[in-house]
Amino acid sequence: MNIAVIGAGNRARKYLGCLPEGVHVRCLVEPDPLRLRQTAARFGVPADGCFSSPDDFFAASSLRSKDVGSQYLQPEQAPASRSLQTAFLPTSSDTPASGSGIDAVIIAAPDRLHVPLALRCVERGWPVLLEKPAASSESAYRSLLAASERKGVPVALCLEMRFHPYFQRIKELTATLGQLREIDHTEHIGPDRMAHTFVRGLWSRRADAGPIFLSKCCHDADFIFWITGAELDGPVRSRGERAKFRASAAPSGAAYRCIDCPLASSCAYSAVSLYIERGEWTDGFDIPDGDTLEQVIRRELASGRYGRCVYHCDNNVYDTQEISTSLTGRITLRMRLEGTSLEEGRATVIKGAAGTLHADGGCIHVDYADGRVLDEDYTHLRHLPLHAGADEALVRDFFAALAAGRTPAATLSSSFAAHRLCFLAG
Repeated sequence: MNIAVIGAGNRARKYLGCLPEGVHVRCLVEPDPLRLRQTAARFGVPADGCFSSPDDFFAASSLRSKDVGSQYLQPEQAPASRSLQTAFLPTSSDTPASGSGIDAVIIAAPDRLHVPLALRCVERGWPVLLEKPAASSESAYRSLLAASERKGVPVALCLEMRFHPYFQRIKELTATLGQLREIDHTEHIGPDRMAHTFVRGLWSRRADAGPIFLSKCCHDADFIFWITGAELDGPVRSRGERAKFRASAAPSGAAYRCIDCPLASSCAYSAVSLYIERGEWTDGFDIPDGDTLEQVIRRELASGRYGRCVYHCDNNVYDTQEISTSLTGRITLRMRLEGTSLEEGRATVIKGAAGTLHADGGCIHVDYADGRVLDEDYTHLRHLPLHAGADEALVRDFFAALAAGRTPAATLSSSFAAHRLCFLAG
């Protein structure tokens, strides 16, 4: 099976590392020449399959759409001795032929390009695995959904919470709580992610990446609708602000760059601590030939966006936001995005007629109305790579669905209500 990948950033590279055996990257689209060359070399993309722009990629005459699965063994047809992985292998050869067509596309480009790129793929008959959020507006989402349904071409979404064992268990237990009454869900973004992504980083400005609730909480909203099976059933009330990460909140004496700051050793948001001392959140830094990661980071600290003081950036997305609404079945929903605390993780309280579930930091506690108590601990999953295997699971589900002719587990239609909640939250 030959695929194309549009975007070669951190998320795309993680998904590429999860491809099942027999799935080959035939084409790669990435405007940054260093990233394009290094990613192509890492994943064996042929030179004639490398493109610096989507227009060049879509114009390539050799990229013919094929009948997905027509020349691949279906999982249920595979010999008993073959695994699900090897069931993806072409029946004639396990290497992609030069000039062969595209069977599917992974899109992990900037958020605002998701719908325009996905539409062009769908019109060519190429199934799409699309990074979240799917769209930047409800109208754009509807246009992609309509095209997918009209053409009969699946668009799956990278909603890893649906594939994570901890959240899957919450879904199972929610079904034991009887008629649901209230759900309270809080996401603590955490100081490292908040500083790197939403203050210094590429998702720090609404004009560039959209509102933070859509960027960060679309899969939290999807989780809520996924576990309840409910729909929106009332107005969405939303209140947000940029409470902390602004110049007026800067500590006295704070420098404009962490590398020059006398407060760096005691600051929870120090870029020196994050990138140099702890060596975290560095996967997104591209390393030119002949350089080292430390050299790249030190240049960034001296003059790049990721070396700036969090109180002296050009960010304008909220750092706290609260929404409330009603779901069908008379369920009251409250969600909170918290980016100012030093906590990281999600806390969920689900109240039903038969019991109340508390899930926080990987621990689940349920008090049932009949006196039963349940406690389960999933904290061992916290630091496992690829979201405890959820990233790999969603990638494999997509390709398994194509091979079997079934619908992927996380689709545009199934996540519409969640995205709509985020659009209305603003």
